[in-house]
Amino acid sequence: MAIKIAIVDDHSIIRAGIKSVLAKHTEYEICAEASNGEEALKITQDYKPDILLLDISMPKLGGLDIIARVKRISPATKIIIVTMHKLGAYVLKALRQGVSGYLNKDNVAEELILALSRVSSGKTYLGQATAEYLAQAAKEPKKQPIEQLLNERELDILRLVTEGKTAKEIAEVLFLSRRTVENYKNAILKKLDLHRTSDLIKYSFENKIIDA
Repeated sequence: MAIKIAIVDDHSIIRAGIKSVLAKHTEYEICAEASNGEEALKITQDYKPDILLLDISMPKLGGLDIIARVKRISPATKIIIVTMHKLGAYVLKALRQGVSGYLNKDNVAEELILALSRVSSGKTYLGQATAEYLAQAAKEPKKQPIEQLLNERELDILRLVTEGKTAKEIAEVLFLSRRTVENYKNAILKKLDLHRTSDLIKYSFENKIIDA
């Protein structure tokens, strides 16, 4: 019997790429796909997939917001995060919530089948880019993890600010009001003891919130 795979990503091109990779491997069957966290919960309820391939940054409910809920709906479903983020805060939080794998989108074509094989056999898989990032982070001077300072939504907004997006653009991406985005941004500045957007951008690069 084929292993049932569900794909959750808000970018149709990513879902298509994953389906293209899996099309060559008949031991895996794509049973459902979704574009946001709310839909992910529904397909988990309806299909009880063996493995859920889950993005982190999505509209409505992000990937990290729904891990525990997926586990409650379908305890047997294993989760592999498939994301562009190598940030240690995301990796550690996801692993602590019970995911079985963490894979960078840049390496999906090369690593997806290996990740699925290891996870379906009960093992954990960390993609090469993620493993290298964590290894490098372990060598750096110890400081309070960013995940203890900011929550997932604040991390998303910090990343989008660093990418040069305005409050209006961030609001559209995250399905929030502009005022809510501004409130989040002010909270981030306060938590990090910073004062301007330029300070946030500098902080992001220094702390590898996004790659330079």
